[in-house]
Amino acid sequence: MIERVSAFLGHVSDWLYPRLCPSCDQVSDRSGRHLCWACFSRMELHTESLCTVCGAPVEGRPAHAFVCSVCKAARPAFDKTRAAGHFHGVLRDQIHQFKYARALWLKHDLTDLLYGCLMAHFSPVAVDVVVPVPLHPVRLRERSYNQAALLSQALARRIDRRCDERSLVRVRKTETQTLFDAAHRRMNILGAFEVARPEWVTGRCVLLIDDVMTTGATLNECARVLKRAGAQTVWGLTVGRG
Repeated sequence: MIERVSAFLGHVSDWLYPRLCPSCDQVSDRSGRHLCWACFSRMELHTESLCTVCGAPVEGRPAHAFVCSVCKAARPAFDKTRAAGHFHGVLRDQIHQFKYARALWLKHDLTDLLYGCLMAHFSPVAVDVVVPVPLHPVRLRERSYNQAALLSQALARRIDRRCDERSLVRVRKTETQTLFDAAHRRMNILGAFEVARPEWVTGRCVLLIDDVMTTGATLNECARVLKRAGAQTVWGLTVGRG
């Protein structure tokens, strides 16, 4: 009953105050969402063959499970990661607006992508807890919100799981990862996270959420400390991959 009332009020709100697509400034034709179908279709979602571990796109169509050379050389701490789409064009613009320009109304549009990727590449029923990549308290005060936490909350509600924002904490403020290459990203993020409540992750399957994955250094470091704290499985899921 509550869901029906909420849906009805949403339709009334859309009729009175039409949602404008942030990409083309036209009225959105996707019910309850801001991004219109035309702009949504311009996003390049991952449909190609992927590394079975890190989710990096691979050339061709291998007939067997494929592990990329990077994962073969140094197996990541996470068990598997996937991203919904390529981090450029429309998707990059939406993530940047959500992350840096307080376009929090895009949360549900971006959560749709996470949910679709989760259903395509993981077993949602196996997930025990959803955990966002945390911000350092100083960075959180500067931005006033953690975009990964907002996405985690929304996704956890969709799959009826708990969102845990208190177990994994960032204990060291780091430089932005965009400044570094792969090797320096790993060094920059090393030792930046700790698990404050190991009993909440011990023996569990943790779904780790972030907005963008580039080299995977941040997800890998988070997974490393979660595994060390007793997590049985750590899956990584992001909206975009750079």
